[in-house]
Amino acid sequence: MKWKLTLSRITPDQSQQLDSIRALSALVVLLGHTNQTILLPTLKAGSVFVGFFTQLSVMVFFVLSGFLIGKSVCNNIAKNHGFSIGQYARDRALRLYPPLVVAILLIALLAALAPSVFPSGSQQLLSIPGAKFVRTEFTAIAKQLFGALVFLNEFKTTTPTANGPLWSLSIEAWYYVVAAALFLWPSRKAAAIALLVVTVIVTHKNQLFYMLAPIWFSGFALALMHQRTPQMNNKLFGWLFVLLTAAVALAVALVLFAGPLGNGIWLDRMNHFRLISGLWFASFMALIMGGGARFPALFHKQAGYSYTLYVIHFPIMLFILGATQQYIYGSVTRSIIVGALTIALSIAAAKLIAHYAENKQLIRSLALNTKRLVTSK
Repeated sequence: MKWKLTLSRITPDQSQQLDSIRALSALVVLLGHTNQTILLPTLKAGSVFVGFFTQLSVMVFFVLSGFLIGKSVCNNIAKNHGFSIGQYARDRALRLYPPLVVAILLIALLAALAPSVFPSGSQQLLSIPGAKFVRTEFTAIAKQLFGALVFLNEFKTTTPTANGPLWSLSIEAWYYVVAAALFLWPSRKAAAIALLVVTVIVTHKNQLFYMLAPIWFSGFALALMHQRTPQMNNKLFGWLFVLLTAAVALAVALVLFAGPLGNGIWLDRMNHFRLISGLWFASFMALIMGGGARFPALFHKQAGYSYTLYVIHFPIMLFILGATQQYIYGSVTRSIIVGALTIALSIAAAKLIAHYAENKQLIRSLALNTKRLVTSK
């Protein structure tokens, strides 16, 4: 049995809307982490409210990722007259690895430079009475870096402390594996089972992987629905959007005003917000794809570096914190100035790196030339 899917492409207008959402989400994460890292030690308030927007933005990435992977799978099937696991793996690797490798190298470089720049003369941040900083040191631990490179962080290793946002990347990568298994199942059941078994072995101790799965797979399912029925069901998704808007408001209120339910991933009220807000965005995106809603395309030109920005901004931010913490602590004005400069530097660096690392034609050309070089020997 082979998968048969009609080819229903995203329109240029829809693509610009989704790109704008992706870019804005990356910028919101950048602003949220700037607040957490540079401003919060002095302001000492506002982190919860900012955290809602930051967490929502990461969940938006999950939905968009699932949707775009779903579309990629459909294109894969149409091009190859069946699902090609080889092409799928290559496409995912060429997308994920160039910016990720740069991010890992950046951690190692900045960790090596830290003793020459930090006032402590080491990789340690200063301990200032009354101040609470997001990290106490800037380190590059080989096991953590390797774990991040093979997407085992949050499962078998801890995420590099100098780049906390990488927690979501490894989770998404294993959703890719599950998606591949689903499409392998009709023709290669043994391979599909093997992928699922490996996924369970790797992920079974991380309950967040399972709790957030409905968010990513809601995007994936929307891609398949849109592939078959581009018009979508605006009435259904409109009602879902209304209901989930109320659910998001309730989740926010419970985080702010209700006591904790208990310990554990499934009882964490912020995780409830993550789950509900992710599904809320999925319903909104369904309306976009069905023409029942629009999102301003103001930021679509910034999407070309959004992934790179997501994976490199935190090491830059933490390094600047370590170098300037004495200067900024206690001064709102100085904190804002350094925060603004950090944002500008992070965006500039992301644009420069993404010009190469997110250039699909360049990456594919390099991969092809490398393959030819290896096979010719």
